[in-house]
Amino acid sequence: MTEKKDDEELAAVLPLAAEPPVEPEAENEEPLARWLRPFDRVFPAIVTILTMLTLYFAMAAEPGSTPSPFLWVGVLYVALGGATLMRLRARGELMFLTPRGGDVTFGALVSLLLYGFMYVFHSLVTAPGLPRFEWVLNIYLRLGNPFAEGRYWVAIGAGLVGALEELTWRGAVAPALEERFGLLRGNVFGVVLYAAAHIATMWALAGPRGLNPLLVLASAGCGVAWAYLRFRSDQQLAPVLFSHALFTWSVVEFPLFVR
Repeated sequence: MTEKKDDEELAAVLPLAAEPPVEPEAENEEPLARWLRPFDRVFPAIVTILTMLTLYFAMAAEPGSTPSPFLWVGVLYVALGGATLMRLRARGELMFLTPRGGDVTFGALVSLLLYGFMYVFHSLVTAPGLPRFEWVLNIYLRLGNPFAEGRYWVAIGAGLVGALEELTWRGAVAPALEERFGLLRGNVFGVVLYAAAHIATMWALAGPRGLNPLLVLASAGCGVAWAYLRFRSDQQLAPVLFSHALFTWSVVEFPLFVR
């Protein structure tokens, strides 16, 4: 009788022991989120390659080309931003887009500091009369006449593209890398990929004095700032989106080379 009871207890325990434990997060995960999870492993590489190719062709185009080559940059980030929103929705993380008190202030502060650093760098390295003035001039030439009527629409469009760019990199690429490599290394790799996506512009914007690394340097520095802002904001995306949009708008609306 005792042996039979022991066998019944053992039979009741063995099936439970044979089944692998299910993580609560995976148990409550939507089917779409589970389907997209393997895609996270390749998404950072896809974003990096697509951005690199698009930026190269946009920057390599002749100044004043019609339609503007930056239209394709906008199309790219509309598509990538849409994929990021789908990812956030599937994972129940859309709340990261909800602004909180102080988000606009912190975002504006970081944007102001970045513009200040950019202005100091320009004054020391790329100001008119200096050998590397062509670095900054070649970039602005791709944006068209900075004194043309309706120029503010270009600045607004650049700001919107900046927000979508940040949504993609800090809203999908960085989280995907964090899940794989951890918080610190994931963000470091994210900044490295963000800068690497701009490497081809060194050749596209090259001039008589050689390669033009300005966009690579700017993306690396700004990438560190926005990654840190997201970290300090408890992974919230609203402040970094606003900061990137405001910074891009200000750089286009108030060109550095005419200051």
